Amino acid sequence: MTAALPLRDVPRAALDALVAAYPHKPYRQFRAYSRREQHAILLAEIDAALAVAGEFSQVTGSDTLRAAAIARPLAWDTSYFGVPMGRLDYVLSTPEASAADRRAVVVAACEAARAAGLRHLTARVDVGDLETLAVLEDSGFRTMDALATYIMRPGKDVPREVRSVGPVRLATPDDHAAVIEITREAYHGYRGRFHLDARIPADRADGFYEEWARQCLAGVMADLIMVSEDSAGRVIGYLAHRRRQPASTIGMPIYGGGLGACRRDAPGAYASLIRESAVWAHAQGAVAECQTQNANFPVIRIYESVGFHYVRAEYTLHAWLG
Repeated sequence: MTAALPLRDVPRAALDALVAAYPHKPYRQFRAYSRREQHAILLAEIDAALAVAGEFSQVTGSDTLRAAAIARPLAWDTSYFGVPMGRLDYVLSTPEASAADRRAVVVAACEAARAAGLRHLTARVDVGDLETLAVLEDSGFRTMDALATYIMRPGKDVPREVRSVGPVRLATPDDHAAVIEITREAYHGYRGRFHLDARIPADRADGFYEEWARQCLAGVMADLIMVSEDSAGRVIGYLAHRRRQPASTIGMPIYGGGLGACRRDAPGAYASLIRESAVWAHAQGAVAECQTQNANFPVIRIYESVGFHYVRAEYTLHAWLG
């Protein structure tokens, strides 16, 4: 059986070589980052995971690594859901890695998590890495979500005009109550990946998006919030973005990965918000990024109407450890 050991116990040069050989780097299709920058961004993301207390990353091989599971506890998720949680940020592998290599690091990461008292793991895998997806599913993970990422690059992609519904501006503290109200209304009855996970407490799954909005307003999960108003000055929608790190420090800045919603009686507000967020990002010399579920065709059509380009897709999986 292929053996695994903690990543912290192997030479740095071995990790560097594995990252260089890994074919599914997350920014490879963005056409905004050189291969050197893609390599540096992934290494920096791994270093951030390794800096988390209690990280439990595993590898196969020593001087020459064939696979690695980059894994860490999730403090915020544990606190919010009341369940000890962790995450496999990446399951890296070389093109020559076998299913046994991948399985060894996934199983070892699960065992290390269980030994640390974690009960729930999230994993995310590139849609092009079907070998790893199969290993995760064989190891007890279940697919819960599929995300699609779209971008617009400054100087390359010009935001198209779309039907505007009122002015769009940066949010102020006076808008906070409206943002929470819109979130509560827009996500009422919505079934995300935590709802699909039957062992997640139902009340926590129901309140997740509202809490996410609160964290955005507090500046914890967002660096920028834009709101849209109607002709009467009522806030009818919002869009929150983060400055993506470490990509924004290593290469071109990028804003995305946020939360957004609009009132049900003003669905056209979202297109204006998406366009204006791209205009704002480009004015900062930054890439504008948006994400949604790959089956959310109405929102994808908005991205495409503004001029965003499809660059990445990932599966999200959950596993319970007992």
